[in-house]
Amino acid sequence: MKRVEESILSRDYKKHIQDYGSPSQFWEQELESLHFVIEMKNERIHDLDKKLLNLETVTERNLLLEEKVKTLQQENEDLHVRTQNHLTMTRQLSDELLVVREALDKESQLREQARREKEELLYRVLNGDSSPTFPNPSSEVPLIAT
Repeated sequence: MKRVEESILSRDYKKHIQDYGSPSQFWEQELESLHFVIEMKNERIHDLDKKLLNLETVTERNLLLEEKVKTLQQENEDLHVRTQNHLTMTRQLSDELLVVREALDKESQLREQARREKEELLYRVLNGDSSPTFPNPSSEVPLIAT
């Protein structure tokens, strides 16, 4: 592109010399100076074009990254909600487990009390004894009806 511009300027300059004759030394230096300034400006324009293209690419990447960030934020919020739901369910299950364990303990105590009473009654029946030699189980474990 630079060569094309130089050749166009050079042709225009040669044509001007043919049409109007050789310019004076001052005007030749001015023309050379103008050519130099034009070349510098063209280089600057090309550099700015490259920067603009680079900025457009960066802008496109930023837009894509912003979309990814939005998607990840939504996924993060969804996971947070799921985590909260799981924690709530875990608490409920822990509470239920505690209630079931308490009921199991009570049932074990009642079975143990019933076993003792059965042994006591069996002992009474077999020995014909009306007063038991076993300690009174009702004083040890309170009877809890469920």
